[in-house]
Amino acid sequence: MKVFQVQHSMKKRLLFSLIGALLLGAVQAQVTVKPRVEGQTAADVFITKVELTSQFTIVYMRYEDPPLNIQDRWLRKLNPQMQETSYSNVAVDPESDLRVNQKGNLYSFKFIKAVGIPVRPDKRDVQPGDVINFAVYFERLEPGMEDFDLFECRDRANGWRCWNFYHIHIKNPADKTKKDTKAPAVAQASKKTAEVATVLLSGQVYDAVTKEPLEGKIAVLRAGAKADTLRTIGSTGVFRKNVRPGSYQLSTVVPGYETMTATVTVKDNAVEKDFYLRAGKKQSAPPVATAPVKPTPPPATTSSSMEDLKAEVGSKIELKNILFETGKAVLLTESQENLAQVVAWMKKNPTVEIRLEGHTDAIGDSQKNMELSIERVETVKRYLVNNGINASRIEAKGFGDTRPLSTAKSDQERKVNRRVELIVTKK
Repeated sequence: MKVFQVQHSMKKRLLFSLIGALLLGAVQAQVTVKPRVEGQTAADVFITKVELTSQFTIVYMRYEDPPLNIQDRWLRKLNPQMQETSYSNVAVDPESDLRVNQKGNLYSFKFIKAVGIPVRPDKRDVQPGDVINFAVYFERLEPGMEDFDLFECRDRANGWRCWNFYHIHIKNPADKTKKDTKAPAVAQASKKTAEVATVLLSGQVYDAVTKEPLEGKIAVLRAGAKADTLRTIGSTGVFRKNVRPGSYQLSTVVPGYETMTATVTVKDNAVEKDFYLRAGKKQSAPPVATAPVKPTPPPATTSSSMEDLKAEVGSKIELKNILFETGKAVLLTESQENLAQVVAWMKKNPTVEIRLEGHTDAIGDSQKNMELSIERVETVKRYLVNNGINASRIEAKGFGDTRPLSTAKSDQERKVNRRVELIVTKK
């Protein structure tokens, strides 16, 4: 009987210990099954669960290689050698990290390890129809961080396709013991900003020669708004900002490198814009971006044809007969003859760099006009690039209806405001 009591007592202690361990694990671990993800770059990999332990943020994922279609299956039957062919391979980039934007501050949580999948440079071959379940371990997110990105890499020329996920929503409540912290204010602010639809504007800054990422700043200007300055995420060169739809002018500020400016149009989907900078004049502060920069004044006489255009900085010409579909950025076929002359002139002057400036009349919404001018001038740039001109030689800017040549109201007189101009920026 005594033995039984001892055994019974031991069983009770073991039971209580087990219950305590389970309760402790429940406190330390927080699990979100099938978290809501607002955006991702690949359609063949999914996040099935996110677990927060006392040490790690564990992201459980599932990769599904698409099965062969009927035609490919028949080809494999006819050619047995195709059975041995590996269609693709997978791995996790050790440079992956989790990123959180909280109250305007960016936080990064490093990659620790992966289970069930190789880490580059190792890789695993996969066949059509294969399914891989794996887990990736990162540093533990801080309590209260319930919206994060998983940034693996940028798509690379060597064929790697990255698995990036944006705005992953999980359960990770703030520490209740810190009642006097500013956590409630953060939550209130995020609720307020959630009411305004925003889109992710992101990119990366590189050295144009070495292709290495650069640390620096990006000046962001929207027409009618105060300029904002972003810092890259350390030496990764990555910059990110949630913005409202519209047109934005971005200017790079990297010590020891030339400034590069680009205009992007943000609509409903995330926009990425990368910069490849050349070493040049050093900078110490972002450029003043309180208003669009005025174009370089034209010389005393503006060229009337591409043949007369001089390969001198400041030389300018209005590209005649560059026609688009009404209200669209689609070139009409009759524009090709004049654009072919631009291509020929730039090939004849291989060191020259230019700026294309797009303008519209003042009919309609000014914001729409700005977007249309940007889209049209980008279309012209794309035509030149597709016909053998290096994109690095062409800068494209749209000014909408902000720089009219005529303020007259008749349609015939307003027509002069709808134009594309070419300005030589480097000899």
